[in-house]
Amino acid sequence: MSMARGINPGTLNRRIKIYGYKDIDDDLGGSRTVLVEKAEVWANIHPTRGSEFLEYYRESNELQYKVTIRYRDDITVKDVLVRGDQQFTIQSVIDPNDDHYVLEIYCTESKDKEVLYGG
Repeated sequence: MSMARGINPGTLNRRIKIYGYKDIDDDLGGSRTVLVEKAEVWANIHPTRGSEFLEYYRESNELQYKVTIRYRDDITVKDVLVRGDQQFTIQSVIDPNDDHYVLEIYCTESKDKEVLYGG
């Protein structure tokens, strides 16, 4: 019996935006680095628990999450995920089984930092 490759699209039930850093020219002839939107995708977002995350060591101002999305080759640990007023700093990007079908993104939501967007 072969297993069907794929992801249940019903589990991707949250819209997130992916932001990446980009250098832009400023008014004084220099450049500055800002976050710009790369994409908006459907995702599954879960707080990590059990073997994935030991709550005993959790800092009170950070929450850790596992975000699952369809595979993209342009996601890096330098990117930032945004859902509403939540901002997630990416810790690792994993392509399970190296089949280029889904990505598991482990990230941290920091309650005391805010990433400013430029445009």
